[in-house]
Amino acid sequence: MTGWIKDILKRKESYTALIQHPQKKFNVPRNRTLLQAALDQNIAFPHQCTVGTCGTCRCRLIEGKIKPILDFSYTLTRKQLAAGYILACQSMLKSDVVVDLRKREESTEQ
Repeated sequence: MTGWIKDILKRKESYTALIQHPQKKFNVPRNRTLLQAALDQNIAFPHQCTVGTCGTCRCRLIEGKIKPILDFSYTLTRKQLAAGYILACQSMLKSDVVVDLRKREESTEQ
């Protein structure tokens, strides 16, 4: 069996996301973004545009791996990227994740 077929067979149907502050745990299906899955499960997640331009769904990835749909640098600053911030509306999970929704003052500086 080729490598890419093994990778497909190993993929989970869903992953678990844990939001710190406020603490919420939810399931993220493989075909949904972090934000879509949260909203599907009536979890209050800050958002506005859902297409990666406003930055309202910005959160810090504490643990785990994601696959960005779009380049985050269009919306997030270098400082935010270096601090581990991601856009939930543009993040597909590659593993279980832990994210923090608190936005520190310095994360919004240009």
